[in-house]
Amino acid sequence: MILRSLTFTNFRQFREGTIEFASGDDENVTVIHGQNGAGKTTILNAFKWLLYDRIEFKDRPDRLATEGAMAAADVGESVTVAVELEFSHEGAEYTAKRTAAFRKRTQGDYDGEIIDDDLTVAIRNDGETREPGNPKNTLEKVIPERLSDLFFFDGEDIDELSQFENREHVQEAIQNIMGLTILERATRHLETVAGRFEDEAAETGSDELATLIEDKKEFEQSIEELKTQRTDKQRAKKQVQERIQYCNQQLENLEDTKALQQQRQKNLDSIDDLEQEVADIEDDLRAQINRNGFITVGMPLITDTAEDINRLREQGDLPSRLSNEYLNTLLEAHECICGRPLDHGTEPYGQVASMKGDVSTDGVDQAALRLVGGLEQFSERKEEFSTETAECIANRKEKRDEISNLEERNDDISSELQEMETEAGDGLSIQELESERADKLAEKENLNKEIGQLSEKIEQKQTSLDEIEEEIQQHRDKEEEARLARRRQYAAERVQHDLQDSFDELKDRVRNWSDERVRTTFDQIASKNYSAGINESFSLEIYREDQDGNRVTTDISTGERQIASLAFIGSLVKIAQDRYENDSEYDYFTGGIYPLVMDSPFGALDNEHREEVSRVIPELGSQVIVLATDSQWEGPVAERMSDRIEQQYWLDYQQEGDENGRPLTHIRSEQAAMAGE
Repeated sequence: MILRSLTFTNFRQFREGTIEFASGDDENVTVIHGQNGAGKTTILNAFKWLLYDRIEFKDRPDRLATEGAMAAADVGESVTVAVELEFSHEGAEYTAKRTAAFRKRTQGDYDGEIIDDDLTVAIRNDGETREPGNPKNTLEKVIPERLSDLFFFDGEDIDELSQFENREHVQEAIQNIMGLTILERATRHLETVAGRFEDEAAETGSDELATLIEDKKEFEQSIEELKTQRTDKQRAKKQVQERIQYCNQQLENLEDTKALQQQRQKNLDSIDDLEQEVADIEDDLRAQINRNGFITVGMPLITDTAEDINRLREQGDLPSRLSNEYLNTLLEAHECICGRPLDHGTEPYGQVASMKGDVSTDGVDQAALRLVGGLEQFSERKEEFSTETAECIANRKEKRDEISNLEERNDDISSELQEMETEAGDGLSIQELESERADKLAEKENLNKEIGQLSEKIEQKQTSLDEIEEEIQQHRDKEEEARLARRRQYAAERVQHDLQDSFDELKDRVRNWSDERVRTTFDQIASKNYSAGINESFSLEIYREDQDGNRVTTDISTGERQIASLAFIGSLVKIAQDRYENDSEYDYFTGGIYPLVMDSPFGALDNEHREEVSRVIPELGSQVIVLATDSQWEGPVAERMSDRIEQQYWLDYQQEGDENGRPLTHIRSEQAAMAGE
């Protein structure tokens, strides 16, 4: 897929305009730069809206039509929004166009009500033009939506790929770029076949087995529903977290609130460290209780036992030697030392009589003294245990007090911010921005609780499901009539397992390719003695090698995570292109040629890293489109990439740019911008 041009009509702040993309072998970079709010993210979303009918604006996501066009329309009139993309793919020329009509409902309505939308695709090949009946599927085959986040991405958020908790996203990205649709489809189909044979086994088995299988399906369905709910909550939490980060960034960018926001973040970092220390203390406390907690509970009994033994010894009830003479005395008295009757012919009588002739020469008195001495050692252990636990509890209280003090300071900071009425941008005051941040934090906390409750329910359901599956297995072993169906089911499961192994093997092979590519690309950029790669857990990690050649992970900055993530995406694009161009020997992995569209890839980088990233970016793909702010673009970035740029545009944003005084952005080629047009 080679991008040719992108044309706007009434799309957000673009009333009209066209961008033509670089497609040369050496000059393969298109640069689009402008001030904050000029429309870089709008261009990124234009691709996603056109190709997938998806938009991801953080600010006014429902306002798609240009504000000026909506303001000029009369109530009841409609404004047509359109984005058109021209591109080539496998020898054919494509024109894709998505339109939407928005009707103005009231005089102050700038969002409008959507009344019509359409998607068309025209394909020109060998002098003929055709329009496929299902344009959505046509675009999906060219650049699947599952790959969209790899090729159209926000550089300021991309560093998340290098965080451990996102290793599943890394694995998913590797699997998506491979295009293993045959193995994926076969694996899913065999799972269905195995389920059908399981149903057959239920029909030929007992009623109880059939009931258990029905119960199993109900539990599986219930678990899937709970997982879906949890996923929805996790997505909602991510959106809330993004808004919190936006508020934090806005507060840190403002001169009036920068110091307060930085202090609050410093306090939050300290709270995280203290909470980890509290968790470590509690782990230590639990370990001590597990080792010695019984002493506190059993100490009264231990003390009483020692006192009883001493009393019996002092009274002479414990003889110095357990002799045959002493045993005869007990038998003649018909009463044991414990008070139990010793009647002739009874079992107790016989037990005591059998001890004669086999008594110990060691005095019971001495044994009692040793026993009392051993019991007294528990008292010393009790004091040591009490001292250690008291120190842990005191230390924990001290840490919790520090956390409370820091939280109070942050509450004071929040109160101070909520009293500021200064404008913060986007029509919000500092007071409103801080209030929104507080609301989102509360919402995030509620979502965390709901996610935790759902996870607990899933765990409980899974436990019950495991018990049912164990019962089912026991019944299957007893059901002779279901044997054939079971053999078929097991055969399908074995084949599925073999296919899954093949799938995993190829996935790991691509992981190794990606690991090598990431390491090579990162080494070209990074200035420290670190390297980057994809480990066996599919985590994108930054590490150094010790003397034995082992990887040792290390703490890294946001900029270094961003570099690693860029190297990872570039590696996948290159792997796909290599497989496509080199007539791959792997039947299930044919690869492809894809463009890279990146918004703000330099945001978290210092000038040194920006320069190095700029040197590598043109090599990440056959066609690269870079969206950057003026401040990010000027200086080392522009100088380093100048000889690889074929097309360059400046987004000329004007707050009152149209005839009605509404915001407007003009797309100007670099030559026009330099001429002042």
